[in-house]
This record gives sequence, C-alpha cells and structure tokens, in this order.
Amino acid sequence: MKKCNLCGESRIEMFYTYQKTRCKACQRAKQYEFNRNNPEYLKAKNQRRRARLKALPHDFPPNVWKAVLDRFDGRCCLTNSKDVSLEHVVPLCVGHMGTEIGNVIPLDRTLNLSKGSKNFLDWFNEIEASLEMHDRFDEVISYLAELNGLTFDQYLEFLYWCEDNKRTIEEIEAATMSSVELFKATIEN
Repeated sequence: MKKCNLCGESRIEMFYTYQKTRCKACQRAKQYEFNRNNPEYLKAKNQRRRARLKALPHDFPPNVWKAVLDRFDGRCCLTNSKDVSLEHVVPLCVGHMGTEIGNVIPLDRTLNLSKGSKNFLDWFNEIEASLEMHDRFDEVISYLAELNGLTFDQYLEFLYWCEDNKRTIEEIEAATMSSVELFKATIEN
C-alpha cells in the first residue's frame, strides 16, 4: 500500500508506474489544472504530435510558439483578433514543412477553420479581405519567406510547389533534404 503525497490517502495499485508519489486521481487533477493554466503549451504539444504522426518536422517547443505570438503581439497576423490558433501555412496533409517556425502563424480561429487544408494563397484570394488585410498578408509572406531563406516571389512559388508535389509518409521518411532544400534544388535545375 502506498500513500499519496497530495491527498494523503493510502491506496493499493492506484499509482502510475512512473509516478510513485501521487495517486492516479491526484495526478490526473494536477495535469488538468496544468492544461487549463497553460493553453499555449497544450496547443504546441498537440501540433507537434500531429506533425510527428505524419513523419514531418515537429521541433516546435512551446517557447517558440510564444515567440511567434509575441512577433504578432499575440494577435491574428491578418485581422488583429486575439482569438487565435496555430495555423500551418503549408498544410500537414501535403507532406511538406510540418510544425516548425517557418510554417506557422497565429490566425483567427474562424479564419483558420475556413482555411482548412487549402493552399494559403488560394484561400486568401477566396475570402473577402480588406486593404489592410492585404498589406498584412504581404508582411506575413515576407516574414515566412525570410525565415525559410527565400525571396517573396520564391516563397509564393514554393507554396504552390508544395501543393503540386504532395508526399506520402514513406517519401517523407526517405527524404534526405528539407522541403525548402528540395524546392531550391528544383528551381536551380
């Protein structure tokens, strides 16, 4: 019989094998509290998991998501809304980029839902965007192009290239170069 350090109750077989000092109920409650108090951590964790399941890059710790949010003052990069979620500019379903700093932006939740897995450029042209949103869109594309070591026009071309060259999990696992390196190799030839 073990005694929980949090609730003080003695329990039989109510402890996780890796957790020797807290019973399952207390550990679960502590985890729920942590998740409620750290929503950004949870968002980044879930996005890393989604990319990992598709064999895409997923080196995106919560502090990097916080840095991306800080870059945009904690607001949507297009609308200034504070109700944002992490948006993959190149959708995970195409098999390029993944959850990495050069592929994520904070986007208003309703806009994120409307984008889904569409090409970012095609989606933006479909929505009724104000002039201010067009200016911000250009800033976002410039920001992402710089992060990926591309020019503005190359980055626009890269987005369409990703969509035209979808990869399977097997192709992603066999790849020896990043998506940006693959793209650069194709435009050099």
